[in-house]
Amino acid sequence: MANQGYVKSKERYEELKSSGIMLIVTAIAGYAFLILKALDVIPLSFNGATVYMFYIVMGAMFTAFLIFGIKAMKDAKIAKDSISSEGNILEEVKKYFMEKCSAHEVDEAIAADMLDEGELYYKRYDYMKDIIEDEFDVKNEKFLEYLLEEAYVILYSDN
Repeated sequence: MANQGYVKSKERYEELKSSGIMLIVTAIAGYAFLILKALDVIPLSFNGATVYMFYIVMGAMFTAFLIFGIKAMKDAKIAKDSISSEGNILEEVKKYFMEKCSAHEVDEAIAADMLDEGELYYKRYDYMKDIIEDEFDVKNEKFLEYLLEEAYVILYSDN
């Protein structure tokens, strides 16, 4: 599986919610279909043990849809709860790098004038990562990388 970047909690919430709803609706529609088939409202004929296999397989599939849909809805609730805290941390990091840290200070701390262009980005990145880890409680590595990208743009977009 390819390494994907950070997905914002709001986007994750929307994806999980829509997936959960679709899975639950599909499961309910599937159960309705099975009931209508059992009542012979929908005329499908199977021979011998095939009818039992049909109900077992289809029932298991719709049950799996229901379970996965409920799990997606629970995960969506967790993602929804983290939307505001994620936004608050992002704003705090942006504010910190706009008010308390400058590109000159970072470059001075890493002795940027002694580094070649290839090393410069990585040294800045590591130094800024240390600042964010010391100042903010960020446990998600992908979120930390996202914050670092945002902070780097704030400090070095004009340079």
